Amino acid sequence: MPSKVVTAHTTAVEVAAERKNACHYPTSITIDNDAGAADRVIRLQDVFTPSETHGDDDPDEATVERWRATVLQGSVDTFSKEDLKGIKALGALKAIGDAVDTDCHITVGYETR
Repeated sequence: MPSKVVTAHTTAVEVAAERKNACHYPTSITIDNDAGAADRVIRLQDVFTPSETHGDDDPDEATVERWRATVLQGSVDTFSKEDLKGIKALGALKAIGDAVDTDCHITVGYETR
């Protein structure tokens, strides 16, 4: 199972790129805010371009929030596959925080199928 570590940022950071005919399923998330500057709200986003449909032959890119958690300053929170059950990204899987914090580390494990 692949994983990626990113830091909290106000611009969405890509964890897994969009893949044609596949979805990304988060299997674990660990948010290490032990040395962070403040409490942090971390979200997972699904960023994709919908298929062309009748009446819309040039659809705009869509961003959908799929998951959110608040992690207190000085703590490390881990979410398991069971906690993340039912969450999937149709396109790129991205992580975003409520502030830039290079001391808040987000590790996302995922499956692509």
